Amino acid sequence: MKTSSIISKLLVAICAVVVLCCNSSPDIVVQNLNMNIPEGKQVFSEDLLIDEIAETKIEHFAFVGPTNQTVNFTQENVTMFLFLKGNAVIKADTIVKTVNPESIAIPMDNLNKVEINVPNGETLHFVKFTKTLSSQDKSDLASFPSENKYKLFYTRFIDCEPYTEKIKSPNTTSRTVLPADIVPRVSLGTVEAMGPDEVGAHKHPMLDQLFLGLTDNDITVFADDASVQLKEFALLHIPIGSSHWVKVEENKRMNYMWMDFFLTKEGQEWLKTHKPSSTDKK
Repeated sequence: MKTSSIISKLLVAICAVVVLCCNSSPDIVVQNLNMNIPEGKQVFSEDLLIDEIAETKIEHFAFVGPTNQTVNFTQENVTMFLFLKGNAVIKADTIVKTVNPESIAIPMDNLNKVEINVPNGETLHFVKFTKTLSSQDKSDLASFPSENKYKLFYTRFIDCEPYTEKIKSPNTTSRTVLPADIVPRVSLGTVEAMGPDEVGAHKHPMLDQLFLGLTDNDITVFADDASVQLKEFALLHIPIGSSHWVKVEENKRMNYMWMDFFLTKEGQEWLKTHKPSSTDKK
């Protein structure tokens, strides 16, 4: 009896450990960008959140002016530039754009390089995403409507269309930076508010999501039972399928970019929860 009792207790203990492990919240992975460039360096780069997003390489670059840099890429990938700090000029074929902080550029239409000119006295910081295109992505890209096709997609975040969402307060300004069906299975947007404010709890198991802290961002991100601070110029991975929400305290600023990497094309139906501000019927 004693032996069977001991075995029973051990089995109960083992089951308890298994349940505890299964119920434990996944970690929220966050990485701060190194914004302090070593003296004497004109080009600096670092990898970010290695292997966190499938088939996507993420890098932080800094170009110290005066410099003219050429960035090459292939048609097997789509490359997105998120400019965070500093001013520059980007040239893609015959298109020339002045680059400002908090803007995005995506070379398309079979372009294989861009030139970035940073003037004297400027240091340009940007995050570069290189996403491998599947055969389905390439087919979808070819079938997108003509108004969604660009040689160089460029916009400032502040110029993008605002939208509303039930999980956000009227004090929150949200903008769609990269709508669906420009880059296959990728969409980007921004969220901004002064505290106190919050983004309500929600789940989206159909996508992998990153948060990028923009200028002066100072928020707490929660995912299930885990929480972490997200400051400016830091990149965070939301555990896929987790219930997550955001809180900003009084006199602090919420200013971050969300980046949705959909597992399938059908998953983009989630974006229908975003209602353009001009047509929202609350």
